[in-house]
Amino acid sequence: IVAMTRRLYHDDAYLRRFDAEVVAITTYKAKLAIVLDQTAFYPEAGGQLGDRGQLAGVAVIDTQETDDGTIVHLISGEPPAAGTQVTGEIDWERRRQHMAQHTAQHLLSGALLDRAQEPTVSARLGESALTIDVSRDRIPEGELAGAEELANDIIDDDLAIRAWFPGPDELAALKLRRDPKVAADIRVVAIGAFDFSPCGGTHCARTSQLGAVRITG
Repeated sequence: IVAMTRRLYHDDAYLRRFDAEVVAITTYKAKLAIVLDQTAFYPEAGGQLGDRGQLAGVAVIDTQETDDGTIVHLISGEPPAAGTQVTGEIDWERRRQHMAQHTAQHLLSGALLDRAQEPTVSARLGESALTIDVSRDRIPEGELAGAEELANDIIDDDLAIRAWFPGPDELAALKLRRDPKVAADIRVVAIGAFDFSPCGGTHCARTSQLGAVRITG
């Protein structure tokens, strides 16, 4: 039985380099993969792509999570032996873009709910842009413009972004934008007092770090 990997990105989304122990060498969809006792690599989930980078000089080409919650680092090259201490380094430029995309999605979803009364059904985060699905076939241009303007006003306000695991009483008191997808260990991401969403992803520390949000289509 592989022990649960400690998710270092929950404590610090800005951690780029870390040390860990190789717990196991395995395969994931016929690709060689490494399991660590702790990792700063984010596994693909919640619409956010898995991290890439380096582990002990070996390329990590993707990071995924198995059905039992094990984080696997898919590699291209010769793996280090189980029990080895290794240093990992994420592809920071790519991760930083994903953090901005994810935070922008939360912000824009909140703005669409506020200005268009339209909840987000699902979202997909790409390398440089994101898509948000809503239930309406079409949102009027005026409402889209209002949502975009609100999102950028909040970016200008430089609100702090907090991610944490609230206790049951605190969680019950929060006005979440959507219901959690898990029943326990619910992590919440708050954009100031504007948006509260259950989320396990990586996010920016302040809204100003997004630069700007633009609806292109």
